[in-house]
Amino acid sequence: MFNENNPILKVKNISKVYAEDKNNIVNALNDVNFEIIKGEAFGLVGESGCGKSTLAQIIMNLIPADKGEILYTKDKTEINILSLKGKKMKALRKEIQFIFQDPYSSINPRKKIGWLIKEPLIIHKIGADDAQREKMVDEMLCSVGLDKNYKNRFPSELSGGQRQRVAIAIALILNPEFVICDEAVSALDVSVQAQILNLLRDMQKKMGLTYLFISHNLNVVSYISDRIAVMYLGEIVETGNSEIIFKNPLHPYTKALFSASVNIEDVMLKGEPPSKSTLIKGCVFASRCGYCSEKCLAEKPVLKETADGRKIACHLYNEH
Repeated sequence: MFNENNPILKVKNISKVYAEDKNNIVNALNDVNFEIIKGEAFGLVGESGCGKSTLAQIIMNLIPADKGEILYTKDKTEINILSLKGKKMKALRKEIQFIFQDPYSSINPRKKIGWLIKEPLIIHKIGADDAQREKMVDEMLCSVGLDKNYKNRFPSELSGGQRQRVAIAIALILNPEFVICDEAVSALDVSVQAQILNLLRDMQKKMGLTYLFISHNLNVVSYISDRIAVMYLGEIVETGNSEIIFKNPLHPYTKALFSASVNIEDVMLKGEPPSKSTLIKGCVFASRCGYCSEKCLAEKPVLKETADGRKIACHLYNEH
């Protein structure tokens, strides 16, 4: 379905360390690499605190990386997002948008819905006049399943699902190429989650969007994503086709995420992740893995491709 030679985004060797004080160094991301193909939905899944949102903020150039590049392809030219500042970054933000977990905290509660959706058009000087911008707002509200009369309501007058539809409208009104969905349905009831996921899929087809879909729920990510990367403690441990990974997860951590998503007891995660300030010489998952060996404690596994095309960082599968 997708041309592997046509990536829209390349995450290359991204590392991020936070120094809370001279004795407390937090390793948020460690040498993260993956590519997202134009037109696909790429899922990034892992427990809370594993570094997913930090990576999203780096991709948006909201915080700096300590090492690595974020390469975005525009007009067949690769641009390192992390090198952009000022007007150049503002221009690129029209093409890269963000849908937050909690729309109520990310939008101005004192402004009406119509104003909130129209504001990006004003900032980026899109539309010949206010009448044209109002028409664009009406069309976008219709596209996300809301009547145009919602323009005159405040966020507090909407349900959680309706507010998330507004957040989607705000992100898509600029007709972007690439959209980051950071836990975009995790705060919603299960039935509403399904509605929003279906809306995102419909909008992707309608507008030709590329998604980076971030979640802690493997079941949710598998539903919307074409490919998946599984992150643990700031490192990618498994990546590949969504259907293949969901049907047959290989990495012990991916198996545990799967068991948690479908309530299987025998592979549930045990214990808590080690502190991010702990220097780990071997596998980052070793302390919670039932298959841990001496090699796992001493030697860090690298991502290697398997026969079915996925990549996995685990000594169980890296012997040959």
